[in-house]
Amino acid sequence: MTKPTRLVVFGGLIVAASILATERGEAHKPITSKYTYNDDVFPIFRDRCPRCHVPGGVAPMSLMTYEEAFPWAESMRAELVADHMPPANPEEGYGPVRRAHSLSPRDLDVILTWATGGNPRGALDQKLPAVTLKNEWMLGTPDLALQLPAEYHLAADKMEATEEFTLAPGTSETRWIRAVDLLPGTPAIVRSAVIYVKTQGQPTTQSTGPDRVLSRWLPGQDPDPLSAEAAFQLPAGAQLGVRIHYKKTWQYEGKALTDRSTVGLYFSPERTTQELLAIPLSTDAPVKSAPSERQIFSHTLDQDVRALAISPDQVPANLLLQVEAVLPGGARTPLVRWSTRADWDRRYWFDPSPVLPRGTRIEVVATPEDPDLYTAILGPPPAQPAAQPTVLRLALDVVPVKNGAGAQ
Repeated sequence: MTKPTRLVVFGGLIVAASILATERGEAHKPITSKYTYNDDVFPIFRDRCPRCHVPGGVAPMSLMTYEEAFPWAESMRAELVADHMPPANPEEGYGPVRRAHSLSPRDLDVILTWATGGNPRGALDQKLPAVTLKNEWMLGTPDLALQLPAEYHLAADKMEATEEFTLAPGTSETRWIRAVDLLPGTPAIVRSAVIYVKTQGQPTTQSTGPDRVLSRWLPGQDPDPLSAEAAFQLPAGAQLGVRIHYKKTWQYEGKALTDRSTVGLYFSPERTTQELLAIPLSTDAPVKSAPSERQIFSHTLDQDVRALAISPDQVPANLLLQVEAVLPGGARTPLVRWSTRADWDRRYWFDPSPVLPRGTRIEVVATPEDPDLYTAILGPPPAQPAAQPTVLRLALDVVPVKNGAGAQ
């Protein structure tokens, strides 16, 4: 379902929710939903949300029991209508993006109808299975597990922090990495992580960004192993940088917490013939803020490549980003479109991965989202950190196509 369609479909739901919210003189909302939590809503939460919205998870609330979920019904409605959940989700039907993790139209209808229709529970004597947090390696035991050098302490008077760590894989020869994962030591506060190969002699800062990103880890996102055609190169003796953003939810305010996460490396069984390369897509112009002001910039390919993924190296929140490949003959191939969210930077993998001939122009269109629309739905936005990115920088992950084989 596209964003314009969703806005039309959900328009009536917003009006209905507003009417219910403004009724006076009633102790309870009337039950108008044909769906109940037990029979209809819980199965969706159990299947789609157990990695974050579970006791001990990184989300601010669990949704795995009726008592935990129903106080948040109005917030759920607002987040879904504003397309904030699941966060940083690619638009379905626009480009060949793998693992969109979007809710189906039926799932959206069930949750929104229940949230605006009185939040019925269902049979009081119905017993639902317990859902607990599973903190485990999603690809099985890694070939090499590297724990952080020491515990990190998030003080009681601190709600969030971003910390850099250095790990030494201890490899004596070049290795080829097909996947990278992170196992949080304390899942409730590990909000995101960037794992990268450190450049010798050149310190990496949050403003410059890491040199070669191996993984942009987010809770609830499974790692995507590369196929046999390509891999990330890990030079002999190289070090890994790990940047972790820690953030407490309201349950842990005023409490001191510690974490010692582990990075897992999965090696290719043999040396691959092609290294995954990154083509920078960037503009040096400051990011616009008015919804009517679009920015368009592009990069022209100087060789035939197979495009495997695209990821944000440095992007502001609340932009609608659209990436297309404009072939030499003028035909346009959609690649990905998504709304950026603060601290939800992820790599978008293509499936199938398109072959793009030399001369193809990768065009990026950045459109600021209307802040008034989201304020009307979600209320005033939270205060933004002082250091916000002022330029937009993406990376297109590719492998060269030899002799133009397969180029179209």
